Amino acid sequence: MSRLHTAIVGAATLLVLAGCAATAGSGSATPPSSETATVPPAPSSSAPTADPEIGETADTRFGELPMPSATEPVLAVGTVIDSGTPMLCFNVATSYPPQCGGPAIVGWDWTAVAHEEASGVRWADLVALRTTYDAEAFTVTPTEPPLDPAALTMPAREIPAGDLDQASFAALQADLLTLERPDVLGHGGENGTYVVDVVYDDGSMQAAFDRVYGDGVIHVTSWFVD
Repeated sequence: MSRLHTAIVGAATLLVLAGCAATAGSGSATPPSSETATVPPAPSSSAPTADPEIGETADTRFGELPMPSATEPVLAVGTVIDSGTPMLCFNVATSYPPQCGGPAIVGWDWTAVAHEEASGVRWADLVALRTTYDAEAFTVTPTEPPLDPAALTMPAREIPAGDLDQASFAALQADLLTLERPDVLGHGGENGTYVVDVVYDDGSMQAAFDRVYGDGVIHVTSWFVD
């Protein structure tokens, strides 16, 4: 339940590669170093630990994991695909026409961007939008016309180095496979850290994972950036 650079084309490419490499269930992991750390075990149902900010107990943590919205505009770069409802997509299937899942775009205007069409599906690659995001409705609402991707400078995607071992990666993967939410784009091991890619995080999701697993075990990356 993994993953932006100085040149926009490179950034968007990394986004797609990261999304594909860390889709739910991939669980690919960086080989551990000789000194490896083990992830703190999640509390068992026989000895639940209270955590009022996540839920009644740590065992119900994923039921109330924050799902933050962006009420102020954020920047998103992705593919817009419309097979009935226009969507902004991070993970795109390499079919023809392409397919994907993502937040629906409110008030989308196809005359605003160059696009392709086949079999009743319209799409446009490398679309940069300044938009708000409603996590509950799973929609985005652009606040201005699409931006020129070539004129943008995106922040680098940086994954901190960790030293989790293979057993820890497997345990985290099994745990996070129970987290079925549209705003979780993928997850997997990278650079000795377990990375969770999400549509948007204002810091609250990272804080929640830190409370459950400890600092430095899970690293949350956000597709939308401030």
